[in-house]
Amino acid sequence: MMLKHTPFPLLPYRFLLWGLISYIVIETLGVLVLQYMGDLQEQTVIMSMRLLELIAFIIFIHKFNALSNLGLNMPKQDSLYVFLNIAAICLMGAALLYVLQPKWFAYITLPAWLHGISGLLLMVVLAPIVEELIFRGLLYRMLRERWGIFISVAASAAFFSLVHHGMLLSPQLIGGIIFALAYEWSRSLWVSIALHMGANAAVYELVVLGLAA
Repeated sequence: MMLKHTPFPLLPYRFLLWGLISYIVIETLGVLVLQYMGDLQEQTVIMSMRLLELIAFIIFIHKFNALSNLGLNMPKQDSLYVFLNIAAICLMGAALLYVLQPKWFAYITLPAWLHGISGLLLMVVLAPIVEELIFRGLLYRMLRERWGIFISVAASAAFFSLVHHGMLLSPQLIGGIIFALAYEWSRSLWVSIALHMGANAAVYELVVLGLAA
């Protein structure tokens, strides 16, 4: 698979602006609500935040006609080929790593609010969709238009890692690189969403089955 140096279609400026504003506002309000309500309602608050962010993006995508520009139309055969190739490579890599260094998987944990059916829905469905819209559809595309592929992949992945863990080096850094490259290669946000869903589902299964302990 070769990197495409041809640019993406330009996203409407107002879509980028309102998408960024809505994300910042909802995240800020969520943090404030969590401070008031405490850990007991953490799952409910975060679920509400992701739903609001998803609704906001749906509204802005429709209003500014950004569906095809984002790569959210029906995936083409080439996009499916990219997905299958990357998914197979990631699966083989993870299996090999588990065989060679099973102790590394002992560090995989989930916060208490991600357990249960609601936690599964949040982690495997809502979070991948919303995060791909934000980090690849919004952040990566903004960087890509100005700085090109390599800087944009690295910067968006670094920000993805920092938001999740507050540190640069984390599994999310690798995930961010893979998802951004998948988006670049396929030009379909559905490909990065599907890979993100698969990765989160694998982590959830490892924890639930006790394979990460």
